[in-house]
Amino acid sequence: MADQSQQEDFAFPVPRPPKQSQLPKQNPLTSRATVVDCSDRQNGAQVPKSIPIPEPKLKPDARPSKIPLEKGYNQMDWMRLTRTRPDLAGLNGKPNNRPITMAEVKQHRSKDDAWLVLKGKVYNVTPYLKFHPGGLDWIMKGAGLDATSLFNKYHAWVNSDFMLEKCVLGYLAAAPPDCEQA
Repeated sequence: MADQSQQEDFAFPVPRPPKQSQLPKQNPLTSRATVVDCSDRQNGAQVPKSIPIPEPKLKPDARPSKIPLEKGYNQMDWMRLTRTRPDLAGLNGKPNNRPITMAEVKQHRSKDDAWLVLKGKVYNVTPYLKFHPGGLDWIMKGAGLDATSLFNKYHAWVNSDFMLEKCVLGYLAAAPPDCEQA
């Protein structure tokens, strides 16, 4: 009998709306949605009230955008070319493991003859220029230079050894101790 009287006194708690500090942060992917607040009641009926959500202020993208490439010059075409042409570096049968000085790399800064250094390897990127998704201007910023930091800034996830394996000329030689590096 005591159990029955306890059951009659039992009532489910009334849920209270969460405090503003307890609400989850807004998901930027749903920022264009409209929230419907049904908490206002008139004569016992719920009246929906729309609350617009302000647009998030996003930083402009610092990365350069891709540019439209000529037909036949996308990344798949580059991969196909690397599989069909074994000497994209222009070595003419010479080994690709010779030491190359930075002074020699600096001599190759034109659209017709572009070399750059990535992670200690020297590449002849002349055949790749038209295939670069960022366009000719962006890849030419690294021509004749050690472009490792520039490459890592925009392409940290790209495997340069695989992408440019047929363009390897050699490795960057250490500067002589008596020479000052600029």
